Amino acid sequence: MRFTTGLSCLAMAAAAFPVHAKEPLRLAPSSKWNLNYATDSCRMVRSFGTGKDEVLLVLDKFQPGPMLYMTLAGDPVKVRGERRMAVIRFGPNEREQRRPFDKATRGKGVPAVLIDGAVLVAGVDEIWEASLRWEVEPGEDGPPGTPLPDIDPARNALVNSLEIDIAGKATIRLDIGAMGKPMAALATCTDALLRDWGVDVAAHRALSRKAIPASNPGRWLNSGDYPSNMLMSGYQGLVHFRLIVDEAGKAKSCHIQQSTRPEEFEQAVCKGIMKRAQFQPALDAAGKPVISYYLNRVRFKM
Repeated sequence: MRFTTGLSCLAMAAAAFPVHAKEPLRLAPSSKWNLNYATDSCRMVRSFGTGKDEVLLVLDKFQPGPMLYMTLAGDPVKVRGERRMAVIRFGPNEREQRRPFDKATRGKGVPAVLIDGAVLVAGVDEIWEASLRWEVEPGEDGPPGTPLPDIDPARNALVNSLEIDIAGKATIRLDIGAMGKPMAALATCTDALLRDWGVDVAAHRALSRKAIPASNPGRWLNSGDYPSNMLMSGYQGLVHFRLIVDEAGKAKSCHIQQSTRPEEFEQAVCKGIMKRAQFQPALDAAGKPVISYYLNRVRFKM
């Protein structure tokens, strides 16, 4: 068993997918974008196609910035094989993003895939991809992720399509429409998140330093933190968490933003991390310590 932490994606094979015999499944929108302002995340949802061809696209943001987490649901994404790799392309001009994924189900047993790791609507480059290719194992040191600049809204506005290649299936093309306004709405939502968390939005935009772990996050949990009943049952899970970090660099609270498994994993994450997490506090533009936050995730593996 092992834990992995980090805004990360497992290193991915560079081999190209085999050419699909089927024509791409092109789906037009069958709903408007729906934005949900939750306590710990902002979620944008839209459906494409109808009947057996319907696909639900879910985009989650957990903090300000360009990073999104993607879920796709519907019969067209049902996966039977063991190869769990997808290629994501926002069109017409953005670079492809290769990601592993987890199989899941939504309400009434609808098949779904949870893309493993963050994606960008626009602005993908070598620096961004390099920032994903690390995982911190317990007891091992690892480099921090590369901070990402905001994406020019004009570049988001040029994006109007999304193609998803899932290994062993035909390409799915979603006509998502210009993404400028949806991304702006998500940005407004994440600013509201920060205010709800007690973080000064204006000060946070001009930070001279983010909250930085003073110890290796890979050591914040150990094998003893794996819930025994989950271990005995063979359960694995992925938990996104958020810490509020005060002016002294102390983690004041722990919140679960998203979790794929039962409550026991969520409790184990916050209990272990609150005992061991240490930080250098965030600094405002003048170098004064300010309240901030830290986001990461824990993967429970056998």
